Amino acid sequence: MSLSQAEGKPHKDGPYLTFSVNHELFLRPYSKSIIILTINHSANFVLCHNKCRINLINRRFILFTLKLFYLVSCASQVPPSGGPVDKTPPTIINAIPENKATLVPLDQQIEFEFSEAMTRKGSEKAVFISPDPGDRVRLKWKGRRLRIEFSDSLKINRTYVITLGTDLKDAHNNSLTASYTLAFSTGPELSDGKMSGRVFTDEKAKGILIWAYILEESKDPNPGQKGGDYITQTDAQGKFELTNLSEGLYRLFAIRDADNNRFYETGFDGIGVTSRDILLTKDSLAVSDIHFKVVTVDTIGPALVSISTQDNAHLMLTFDEELSPETLDDIDHYKVRVKDSKGEDTLAIRFAYLNELDQKVIMIITEPQTSRIEYEIGVQNITDLYGNLVDSKFNSAEFVGSALPDTFKPKIVSTTPADSAQAVFLNSMIAVYFNEPMHRESFERSFYLRDSTGLDVPGTFDWPTPASVKFKPANFLQSSVTYRAIVKLDSIFDLAGNAAADSTFQFHFTTLNADTLSSLSGTVVEPDSTANGRIFLKAQQNTKDGQTYEIQLNEPGPYEFSGILPGTYSIEGFRDRDNNGEYSFGLAFPFQPAERFAVYPDTIKVRSRWPNEGNDLVFKK
Repeated sequence: MSLSQAEGKPHKDGPYLTFSVNHELFLRPYSKSIIILTINHSANFVLCHNKCRINLINRRFILFTLKLFYLVSCASQVPPSGGPVDKTPPTIINAIPENKATLVPLDQQIEFEFSEAMTRKGSEKAVFISPDPGDRVRLKWKGRRLRIEFSDSLKINRTYVITLGTDLKDAHNNSLTASYTLAFSTGPELSDGKMSGRVFTDEKAKGILIWAYILEESKDPNPGQKGGDYITQTDAQGKFELTNLSEGLYRLFAIRDADNNRFYETGFDGIGVTSRDILLTKDSLAVSDIHFKVVTVDTIGPALVSISTQDNAHLMLTFDEELSPETLDDIDHYKVRVKDSKGEDTLAIRFAYLNELDQKVIMIITEPQTSRIEYEIGVQNITDLYGNLVDSKFNSAEFVGSALPDTFKPKIVSTTPADSAQAVFLNSMIAVYFNEPMHRESFERSFYLRDSTGLDVPGTFDWPTPASVKFKPANFLQSSVTYRAIVKLDSIFDLAGNAAADSTFQFHFTTLNADTLSSLSGTVVEPDSTANGRIFLKAQQNTKDGQTYEIQLNEPGPYEFSGILPGTYSIEGFRDRDNNGEYSFGLAFPFQPAERFAVYPDTIKVRSRWPNEGNDLVFKK
């Protein structure tokens, strides 16, 4: 605390102000110092530390002394310097009662002893008690011991599970490597059920909450309203285990608690949903391989944040998030009218398309606008990447018609591959991106792809948008060959008839050496004969900006990733139950199970010209 934050109170012996400063010493965590600051009529000061009074005359000296005391006080909280940094994680060396104890007294206090001093601030957020006692529990620290006290007595014949999560840290900020669980019963028997699994995520895997709910008849738990009946946290690998569970049907969720408040907040916290509910029975009390993928559910539709006119035919609409290209090019989803015309005086739209280089931007091509006329545009039925419709409160904007005719020359803004690119894949397409829609036939007559001998490469054209085109060679490109792409700019035109330039645009690239490639193969195993949906497989190179390869199977069986670069890979796949071509994470409430997925347990090393076989990917039933 600073001196300005200290609370001054009248002293019982006279006109003094007493300041109480609490601070935690490294070796004496409960020490308290009392400062008595006396102010007399002549502005002299008397400082007493621990009731030892020292007369001081100089105002600056007393302030200096107080600041010095504050600095010493703060410094005492830090461990002595020197020696190696302590990176050893803390452990629990003793627990009362013993783990798996039975017939525990109803007034039993729970105590844990740690291997070293622990950080106490926020520790209550890393202690989980099942069944949840609500606010009828208190945590007390004494040295390295943590005591848990219940305001009510424990329940008769009840199994309790107390989990110390991985957010507990020692004084050196080292956290528990894995959650620690203490289970005991106030009755003669202890529940033996167990569930375990893993959360798969590209972000930090440690500390994700696992909530398990006991499903009752016609009960559909909502994690946005109530936490789980049983709670634990994942370790650094994303693994978790819930133990000492009773028989019954359970529903599990994985919660990435972004603000560590132990509540699930839709759109802010991440959530993972299982592909099924879990049933524990007398004959099957242990279920493993419960897997999650965590996603932050976006429930807010995109908002139109700005509009600009480039000339009297081009509009640029910018949204606050990336948009889905599905149905976005339907001109019926946009309406431009003269402001205050009650919708009768409209401006026709010729094209609408997504800017492929910035998916927050929609480009609109209109019929010629009238200069200085105020227009209003309305947007509907477009969605973000999560399927949320455009926000009806932010789906319109006003603009003033431009007087500038469309006389600007079109420009090439990007190409794929980039100029001078190396190790280009043999199955690559060549893409050219413009700053505005182009006359297609003029471009297709003026584009050439030539090999190192000068021969033209045959192929076909595809236009994903009016302003982007892809050339697909009729055959795979040759190995270790430099290709040259040529665009005659003076022969290509935009929709207004403007030529690109009086020159020729060229870029070149070199293909990779096919001898460096290899393959990775195995078998997809599906134990559930009732499962349906195509199987999507992905092989990801485990390096920054590593290559990703994707293939699809109609049914379980052999698979092969061919023509891949050497390196270390991870493999995963999912069954596309809803046939939408992408992984569906499910919904927590109302409950919709996630699609089943499988992850190969190890990384796979692939060498050049050395096929790696036998990597079977097994879906769990």
